[in-house]
Amino acid sequence: MLSIIVSSYQPHFYSDLKSNIAETCGIPYEIIKIHNPGTMGICQAYNLGAKQAKFSNLLFIHEDILFVNKGWGEKLVETLQTPDCGIVGVAGGNYYSHIPATWSNKGYNSVNFIQVVSQIEQYHSNFGKKSERKKVKGIDGVLLACKKNIFDEFKFNEDIRGYHGYDLIFSLSVAKKYTNYITNEILIKHFSSGNFSKEWFENILKVREIIGTFQDQKTDQKVERENFYKFIFYLKNFNYSQKDSFKIAIKYINLKKFGVINSLKMIYQLRHLVY
Repeated sequence: MLSIIVSSYQPHFYSDLKSNIAETCGIPYEIIKIHNPGTMGICQAYNLGAKQAKFSNLLFIHEDILFVNKGWGEKLVETLQTPDCGIVGVAGGNYYSHIPATWSNKGYNSVNFIQVVSQIEQYHSNFGKKSERKKVKGIDGVLLACKKNIFDEFKFNEDIRGYHGYDLIFSLSVAKKYTNYITNEILIKHFSSGNFSKEWFENILKVREIIGTFQDQKTDQKVERENFYKFIFYLKNFNYSQKDSFKIAIKYINLKKFGVINSLKMIYQLRHLVY
């Protein structure tokens, strides 16, 4: 019933995950391991794995996780049957920023939903006690599930290379047509954290160029300002030239979306690009 695709390069993590799935999944499954010691990007690895899947329900997961609750497989497949369901995950956000950024935003109109125990044993969740599904746009790549027909329609975009942005381009592409969900019926432990490298930043820029924006989304001024400040920080700290930095940053200042005052505040932040 469930094809589980893993891009693997750390044998000890994969071995623990394999045993954990056997103990907790609760439904028939197969694991498709794509050995990937840095030889291909995640998009390519996941597309390769999905081609080998024999079941109609697909689950793409990191190998450095463990499932906490038993019987999660049945819950996941049940959620995937939700009408108009696109992708199901355990961490995501309902707002996609006009300023290039990750899925995680917190402001006036934006909310993040997370159902993960981190590497430092900290439990992150903003769900209630009852079973819930929250509608989101972007989903974190630690766990991405979808029906085979959804994957066949979108696949992972191999223009996004390396190990960053693959989850954002996939989930946002699907969100343009279907409804993505975060569920609190699956709890995982994750033994690593993300990193904001130059590769991540460049892939985020690519995702933004490909996806564009969600026109029906109400602009969250707080999120946009904060993301722009971070954006300036990344341009400077990833050693873009002044000329390139100004050229990249200025294209995202949108007077119509942000208004005069917020746009002026963003323009003022450009002073930090003067080295």
